[in-house]
Amino acid sequence: MTIDKAQVKRILVITLSNVGDVILTTPVLRRLAREFPDSRIDVMVGPSGKELFEKDPRIFKVIIYDKHLPIAEKRRLQLKLKKLRYDLVVDLKNTVFPLLLGPKYRTGTIHAAPKTMLHSKDRHLYKLKSLGIEIDDEAYHVHVPKEDEEYALRMVRENNVIDPIVVMNAGAKSHLKRWPAEHFAALSDRLITECRASVVMVGLGEDRDVVDKVLSKTKNRPFDLVDKTNIRQLAALLKKAKLLITNDSAPLHLGCSVGVKVLALFGPTDPRKYGPTGEFDIVMNKKLFCSPCESAVCKYNYECMKLISHEEVFETARMMIEGYE
Repeated sequence: MTIDKAQVKRILVITLSNVGDVILTTPVLRRLAREFPDSRIDVMVGPSGKELFEKDPRIFKVIIYDKHLPIAEKRRLQLKLKKLRYDLVVDLKNTVFPLLLGPKYRTGTIHAAPKTMLHSKDRHLYKLKSLGIEIDDEAYHVHVPKEDEEYALRMVRENNVIDPIVVMNAGAKSHLKRWPAEHFAALSDRLITECRASVVMVGLGEDRDVVDKVLSKTKNRPFDLVDKTNIRQLAALLKKAKLLITNDSAPLHLGCSVGVKVLALFGPTDPRKYGPTGEFDIVMNKKLFCSPCESAVCKYNYECMKLISHEEVFETARMMIEGYE
């Protein structure tokens, strides 16, 4: 299907729920903003993804969709959206909304990406092909307003964080994707003593216990900024870092969106689908017979993460900090 761009004045993009997954869809919004520069773009997103879009000048309206709402509330939302008469609905979540809202144009529900196209970012972009929009590589984009840049700068100065800054993210929604706390602690100690790095631990409130476990095992205490930034402020902090070391979780994709070098630790998930995309990014994982299993349950005591040693991660991290700019 080829659309008449002149008829597209209002666009609704239905994106995903988890922050990391939402960031993977931002190339679609970037492409739509290029293709339809004079159109109004609204975004429907889960509650946790609101911060990514609420200050973005490309986005006219952020619509929060909570899957836990009562059916009557969901129905009211559908009727409200239908009154807005969207010309185009781009659905990255494969919901029934495009059918219920009756736009002039909508992305196809069965227009699946080729099996050879693995990365989630590319598969989301492929959705636009059903509209006759040619796709090529498109970068992530998370808008960081000036006030969030200034907040991050204050945090760095108030905590006496000096270059080189290495940000560490020890959290992840699934415990199976977390590199062991003792490994993070040993790595942090060596980065501080041997690379003279300022190691900064980040995360949300839900990561507090994980990070406290790391801190309890360190000899040289890193800076603790857990739950002291929102998503945009964390993006601003990452822009000031030399390196991000992270599990497979939202900060990985946030790091890609701002261009910091990413050292990603993978186990049960597939880096070909969810890995970092920067030219100088590196993935560390073990090629075990069972990995990547992409399973919520581990039969083998989580060996795919445990076998990544802090010694090999340190050598890679040191090369990324010192070896090239």
